[in-house]
Amino acid sequence: MDQATYERYQLIPAESLLGQVVQQSVVVLPEPREQQSYARILLNEALECPFLTEEKWCGIQQTLGEEALSPICRTYPRIARKLPSGRIETTLHLSCPEAARLMLLTGSTERIGVSGGKTAASNLSAAPSLLTGYDALVKQSLRAMAASDAAHFDGTRFAEMILVLTRSFLRLLLRDRRYSLGERLWLMSVFACRMQALLPIRDSGAAKQFPALLAEFCRLAQAGTILPALAQVAGEATMQLALTLGLVNQRLGRAMNSLRFLDDFKAFLDGIGYRPGMTPESLAPSWLRAESEAFAPWVEAHPWLLENYLEHALDRSGFPFGKDWDQPNPEEDCHALLTHFVVLRTLLIGVAATRGSDFSAEHAVRLVQNYSRMVDHHAEFLAAAARMLAEVHWTDSGSLAGLLLECSGRTGNSHPEDRAMA
Repeated sequence: MDQATYERYQLIPAESLLGQVVQQSVVVLPEPREQQSYARILLNEALECPFLTEEKWCGIQQTLGEEALSPICRTYPRIARKLPSGRIETTLHLSCPEAARLMLLTGSTERIGVSGGKTAASNLSAAPSLLTGYDALVKQSLRAMAASDAAHFDGTRFAEMILVLTRSFLRLLLRDRRYSLGERLWLMSVFACRMQALLPIRDSGAAKQFPALLAEFCRLAQAGTILPALAQVAGEATMQLALTLGLVNQRLGRAMNSLRFLDDFKAFLDGIGYRPGMTPESLAPSWLRAESEAFAPWVEAHPWLLENYLEHALDRSGFPFGKDWDQPNPEEDCHALLTHFVVLRTLLIGVAATRGSDFSAEHAVRLVQNYSRMVDHHAEFLAAAARMLAEVHWTDSGSLAGLLLECSGRTGNSHPEDRAMA
């Protein structure tokens, strides 16, 4: 809560019901604090906003009007980001149930290069519009390369052009179902690593190299020549479980947790046959069965849902520039995005196994929303994720393959040397 709103709420008569909530539940943050981040609202025992009425309406808005809401409450779930040119980008927080439904349940027929239906990713040919998209992006990249040679180079303008070109490429890649979703994300991680080497991105030297890098990856993805090699590599169930259990347990150790997420987490544990004392290694066989028998068929029927989630994650994170246009870290931001995906997919596998044939897109949306509510507004979660990946040395290309690639339905094994060869 900002300082102006806090001070306004202090004028509410303390003897009124609303005033009592203010006095009991609105506290000033410790120093150092800022005008825009001055106080906070403590959740009640049900881990809900104490201003909610019994009918779940906002008591502040109902009593004092919409103009009395703090900027956070007034704008949530919208996210606004100002680009260097002054243009404003907006998206939504998936921690809002309605936003999650709107963002995730868009059908595949509305997406470029996606035919929809229950076609398996392994035998789906790229739609003509998808291949044309790669070609068009290569031409755009070459034009951008020519622009970078101009005498009057504008680093800010070129950085925004890089943002547009990068997102266009990754949106095409995320909809290219010739590759499994894990394969698409592995290619994205390699692209982010290569992009990292071009920093600082506003420098004219990077400007001259980036269009060639983007054109190279467009042609690589379009040709599909690495598909046979990628098919010989499978994900590491133990790694994926260890990351998920480690990070979720870290978050559950905090004081405030979502009760609905706890229900989902219990369903996940039941689905993979968890018992106290079991390790990721001992859980791997039952988790693999859950992936193969419950989750893989569901993903085949609903491939667009996780694609929608990843597209939203690109927009929400501001990839490849993140929060700092002057000091971007596309590799680190990519790892954060991929970490969320691995944890969500792992949780979905267990919940799908628990619910069996009743598992639906609505169940998946609920899990994504509950998970987002747990972690998206807590910076320490991503910090813990980054530390964990670094401590166990899982940020190299081979380890990322183990984390990202699916385990079931793949032809190869998952030994580290095989991942490195791929």
